[in-house]
Amino acid sequence: MRVVLKISGESLSGNGCIDSIMLDRVLAQVKELSLDNEVILVVGGGNFWRGRNDLNINKVISDNIGMLATVMNGMAICSYLNNNGVKSRCYGSFDVSGMVERENVSSVLSDLSNGYVVVFGGGLGIPNLSTDMTTISKAISYDASLILMAKNVDGVYDKDPKKFDAKKYDVLTHKELFDLSVKQGTSSLMILDIEALAELVKHKIPMYIYNSSDVNCLNDVISGKIGTKIIS
Repeated sequence: MRVVLKISGESLSGNGCIDSIMLDRVLAQVKELSLDNEVILVVGGGNFWRGRNDLNINKVISDNIGMLATVMNGMAICSYLNNNGVKSRCYGSFDVSGMVERENVSSVLSDLSNGYVVVFGGGLGIPNLSTDMTTISKAISYDASLILMAKNVDGVYDKDPKKFDAKKYDVLTHKELFDLSVKQGTSSLMILDIEALAELVKHKIPMYIYNSSDVNCLNDVISGKIGTKIIS
């Protein structure tokens, strides 16, 4: 089975921008997942840069900085995996000459078939599109059977659990998740951005949403013990 795993930038941060303890957690999860699956890893950049922060910087420039941040995280994860016995290769959505190879579909498919974990940095290389959209896009492009979407919440709720007595959903359909997100709006607990959700509804790839800090074993996520399952 081919699986796309999304790792947020925040999940890599601890005492610094990239923390070795957090890298160990990613290593354990990826090693477990890669035993029986082809793994594509999409990484965010929030530990270095949050484009949504209002710093009076041009939006396109801010998004470009964020994409560079994801490349740095991708390079770090790839190196860490390789140094700890997990074959991996990092690709970028744009040229970073001498550092990261630009994505090539044939090369990626060859790597996956040869047991490499493929790490994607650089998002989609286009401003105004999130790493959520990158994750869904890669899952579609490489015909993935499953998406594991690590977030900073432990699943999907009907309202903000930090403010209200909220109901957590164990299972939702793609359409139910889309409708719930539209109802909640961008100012509340929207799990994915609308563009990414629309593509997910269209292609109906099964997805698990969970909090990476709560997980030691990804089989707990896949078995439904943790998080929210999104199915057609």
